[in-house]
Amino acid sequence: MTISFDRVSDIYDATRGLPATTAEQVTDTILNLASATPDTKFFETGIGTGRIAIPIVQRGYSYTGVDISEKMLAELQRKLEGISHRLTVVKADATSLPFPDNSFDVALTVHVFHLISNWQQALAEIRRVLKPGGIYLYTHGYVDNNSSDFEQKLQAIMAEYGYPLPRYGAIEQEVLDALREQGATLETVIAAKWPSDLTVGKLIEHHQNKVSRHTWHLPDDIFARVIQDLRDWAVQHYGSLTHDLSGERTFKIVVVRDWA
Repeated sequence: MTISFDRVSDIYDATRGLPATTAEQVTDTILNLASATPDTKFFETGIGTGRIAIPIVQRGYSYTGVDISEKMLAELQRKLEGISHRLTVVKADATSLPFPDNSFDVALTVHVFHLISNWQQALAEIRRVLKPGGIYLYTHGYVDNNSSDFEQKLQAIMAEYGYPLPRYGAIEQEVLDALREQGATLETVIAAKWPSDLTVGKLIEHHQNKVSRHTWHLPDDIFARVIQDLRDWAVQHYGSLTHDLSGERTFKIVVVRDWA
């Protein structure tokens, strides 16, 4: 089972996009790590709306991406209208990639493996399509330093109603452990840091609008009660909904070598 983001395709970039300067920093880092040349072929599992791919494509590189969400891919194609590019997108499952062995120089995944139940097979497929000596750039997701208490409370409230947060795929450590067991050499690189603009009220609104997959499994009546309980707790815990949770976000890349 792999989770599709069809339901949030129209708001995905607005809620998960990177600031323009940050996106350029991430792109520069990826190209440097890849020692990219005009002949370098990039591949991404879970390309989505292209938030990582498009800045690379705009610099003239060859890029191929897959996703299971038709609506996310449609949004990506819309963003590319009128732009000359070397991007190929395919609707496909991460566990069965429609490409020959040894097809790509660089593979990327960004915040994907927690959504794939058979993540081990998805990892094996990435390894299969990488050329010998190719590198894999793994990112579990950016780190937001000041919202962990809030997210933990949300999960606790859902569990109290009998709807714990479903776990579909892998946590970061499981993926890293698997890569090491397969003989890979890992290096962690900080691609960018940027300030977050966040309040308690914005976080509640984020979940109330079902932007996050964390609440997608809740029936409507339970969802309403969870949000109300979360709001009540937040006011008591933080003092007000305007309490500032701004902090620093970090985009971390794990560079995987000696693996393909």
